[in-house]
Amino acid sequence: MNQQTLIFLGPQGSGKGTHAVEFEADIKRIDPEREVVHFEMGKNLREMAKRDNYTSKLIDELISRGNLVPFNISSSVFTQYLIDNLKGDEHLIIDGFPRSESQVEVLDTTMSFYKRENPIVVHINISDEIGLERLLKRGRADDTEEHIRKRLAWSRAEWSNILTRLSANPIYNIVEINGDQSIEAVHQEILEKLKLV
Repeated sequence: MNQQTLIFLGPQGSGKGTHAVEFEADIKRIDPEREVVHFEMGKNLREMAKRDNYTSKLIDELISRGNLVPFNISSSVFTQYLIDNLKGDEHLIIDGFPRSESQVEVLDTTMSFYKRENPIVVHINISDEIGLERLLKRGRADDTEEHIRKRLAWSRAEWSNILTRLSANPIYNIVEINGDQSIEAVHQEILEKLKLV
């Protein structure tokens, strides 16, 4: 299997994190000799919010209110993770970055710098009502209905801009997935569209 770069994108509740983890297991099964580096934006921001410093306190306040972490902070978290973890030959899975149109340029320059050819963008799209239902079941402290609706409204406005920018760059291969299906059906659709079954 050739080196893979996959970027899992989708609104809150789309299951992109779940499917990125499942896909990591698939890649390890198909290509057990090659390491997989898996960046998870949400997980990294939540871990940073638990640290004992001023930046972490501010991040925790933003997350608790259902607000987005600023562009420069989340971009720094992304790039620092790759600096610390990439060695050159591994598969790369990115979950939840870019989060805004302004971060697409960061992704573009990062892919170019690390010589990641033909990244695949797995866009898992869901309806707002399905997203709301799933996020409320998750039960995280920042998942109140008000915060969820705020994030979903932002997502709708931002995702179309992100996808337009990514689609305009010929290095990216955009794969559209129907996220309203069951986890199993979504996973199967991802494997089929990536020609891994």
